[in-house]
Order: sequence, then structure tokens, then C-alpha cells
Amino acid sequence: MSSYLRLELRRAFRNPAGLILLTGFPVALYLLWTRVLNVVPQNQQGDFAAFSMVSMATYGSLGGALFIGGAIALERGKGWARQLAVTPLPASGYVVAKLVSGAAGVLPSIVVVLAAGALLGGVRLPLGTWPVLVALIWVGVVPFAALGIAFGYTLRGQAANLAMMAVYFALSVLGGLWLPVQAMPEAMRVLAEYSPAYQAGSLGWRALEGQWPTGTAVGVLAAWTLLFAVLAVWRYRRAL
Repeated sequence: MSSYLRLELRRAFRNPAGLILLTGFPVALYLLWTRVLNVVPQNQQGDFAAFSMVSMATYGSLGGALFIGGAIALERGKGWARQLAVTPLPASGYVVAKLVSGAAGVLPSIVVVLAAGALLGGVRLPLGTWPVLVALIWVGVVPFAALGIAFGYTLRGQAANLAMMAVYFALSVLGGLWLPVQAMPEAMRVLAEYSPAYQAGSLGWRALEGQWPTGTAVGVLAAWTLLFAVLAVWRYRRAL
């Protein structure tokens, strides 16, 4: 398993096109909302810049973790999954390796968006808050890596990418990453509180105010991670 994990980690950081896409788009959106569009009152721009920075860092890393499913769908088409099936690597070991590599691959996106907030967005935070934000946003996207694996072993080819795009957009909107949850209708606000995207974002939003994650956030993210991981293992075994 350790050898396979090293292989997956090397592959995660040898995809410059994917890294640029999942880093450049969130940064562009962040700069659009904070530096180009004048939609926030002058006395609230600092708070909005920090809030939006965390939202876009979570948004980009969520996509990076989720779209690991596209790589898996491609591997299935090339027969790589069946090759792994004849090795001693267990299904759980495969899922863990994919989870770790998928989560590690989103770190550049998180760091670049936070750097854009500090250097271009005028966000000023205590020095110790920055590494805490990186860690919290990174932990928050783990369930999406598991969901991506489940997608990769449920659908094939273009169908997998289209399904993940739809889920990516829906979760981002419902989770308040594109617009604050407070601006949503009441029914959507209730659903948002139990969505993994909202709770992943809440880790960073609370850190901006010097607050610890809530027990609800930890519990919701843990439950979704477990559910998606079980689904991923099941789909992996069924696909072989």
C-alpha cells in the first residue's frame, strides 16, 4: 500500500493543467467579486474579502478532491483497475491511497487562493490564522475525495465528468460558497446546514473569527466521509 500511495502522490502533483484550472478559476472569481464588482458596502469590504477568500479556497479544493473520480474513470477504461485487482492491495487500501492523494493534490489550490487574498485582496489576519486556515480547509474536503472515488467507480468516461460537474456546482451553491447562506430561502438554509460543502466552509469561516469548529460541523463531515468511503469501497468491489 505504501508503494501505491507514493505512486498516487506523484501523479497528483504531475498534472499541471488540472492544478492551473482548479487554482486559477477560484482566484479569478475571488478577484472578480472583491476587486472588480462593487457589490459590498465600503465599511464591509474587509470582512467580505476574507469571507470570500475562504469560500473560494474551499470551492477550488472541493473540486480538486471531487474530480479525482474523472481520473479513476479513465483508469477503468484503460484496464488499470483490473490490474490492481490481481495484486495484494485490498479495496480499503486502494480507497485510502486515493483519498490521501486526492486530498494532498488540493493543497496548492488552497495556498494560492489564500495568497491572493493576502497579496491582492487586502486580507489581514493574525499570522497564526493562516496555517490554521490551510489545515481546516484541507480537512474539510476529505469527504469529497471519497465521493469522487465513488463516482469514478459508478460511471464511465464523459458521464462521470458531467455528473461530477453537476454535483460540484450544486454542492457549491447549496453550501454557501458562491453566495452566503443567509441570502438563501429558508428551506435551502436548513438543507445547507447538513451539506458537506457548507460545513467544510464553516471551518474556515469560524477560524476567521478566532473560533473553533462546531461539534455539528465535525459530526456532519465525519458522517459524510464515512458514508462516501463505504460507498467508494462498495463500488470499487462491484466494478472489478
